[in-house]
Amino acid sequence: MFPTETFFADVEQVIAEAGEADRLRLHKLVGELNRVAVRMPGVAERCYAYQAKLLVQLQEFEQALVAVEKALLLMPLDEDLLILRGDIYRSADEFSRALQDYTQVLSVHPDSVTARLRRAEVRQARGQFSDALEDVNEALRHEPRSLRLLYRRALILIDLGRATEAQADFASVARLSPAGDLKEKAQARLRELGHW
Repeated sequence: MFPTETFFADVEQVIAEAGEADRLRLHKLVGELNRVAVRMPGVAERCYAYQAKLLVQLQEFEQALVAVEKALLLMPLDEDLLILRGDIYRSADEFSRALQDYTQVLSVHPDSVTARLRRAEVRQARGQFSDALEDVNEALRHEPRSLRLLYRRALILIDLGRATEAQADFASVARLSPAGDLKEKAQARLRELGHW
């Protein structure tokens, strides 16, 4: 069996749609990806990355780390893999190790918005609000129209006690977002601040 783009698209769909009832299906897919990786070394890195994502959904973080480490052996400086490993560490509440991975990505790819955002989220969770704000502002320099970055900045500004600035960001997100989750969250925050 040669894995096609359709196969990998199906894996992505399973990852996106899987729920708690799908645990057995996810485990079978982890095994199938391992078999493909062994038989088809040219796509092994991709298989291991998908394995890691599936194992995170199963909350099997140690196994997810093993899978992403296998992928990193094949592609040691791959930005997406390092971010994935950081995400796994973050899911496992190993924030220091997550920060190391995001920082490593930024040392090679300083314009990586994803790594900046993830590092900002971890820094915010650790109470390092000024550092988190610095990361988000730098990410906004690269993606000035990103509403998710603007929303994150507003959350950090709240943590810093700068409610007036946060209100302006929440208002922009609420005004510019299409109907959906982000718009609703921004509107809820504005109501909390008494401005909606």
